[in-house]
Amino acid sequence: MGVRSAIVRVAVAAVLVLAAAIVLTGCVTPVPPDTDPTIRGVITQVTPGQESGGSILVVWHDSLGEVYDLDSIAASIDENTEVFDREGDLIEFADLEVRDVVDVWVTGPIAESYPPQGRADSVRVIGEFDEMRPLPIPPGLVSP
Repeated sequence: MGVRSAIVRVAVAAVLVLAAAIVLTGCVTPVPPDTDPTIRGVITQVTPGQESGGSILVVWHDSLGEVYDLDSIAASIDENTEVFDREGDLIEFADLEVRDVVDVWVTGPIAESYPPQGRADSVRVIGEFDEMRPLPIPPGLVSP
């Protein structure tokens, strides 16, 4: 009987540890990526989707510093995209506005169109573009 009760205690402990791991994993608060974004730019257009999410046109401006991977992107945002405010708290697609300065991370395929198109994995609002300046135009669409 001593061996049987020891096995039961070990099994109960294992179940409790597993349950705690499942609960704690579900409680992890998403945080913005700590890697360089695919693009840092200004939202120049917000297009709501049919049911949820939508897309944003993000264009780099020289006042924002270096160009990362892209100078513009038409980024789709769906239920799997994490959207963060300046403090790193989750917000909704509907909270994004034209003139928001954002970092956008895209890890999936990017269409070779201009502007490029891809699904955003994460978006973080980092500021607001000066309302006295005209909105930037994707560099590839500016006439020489």
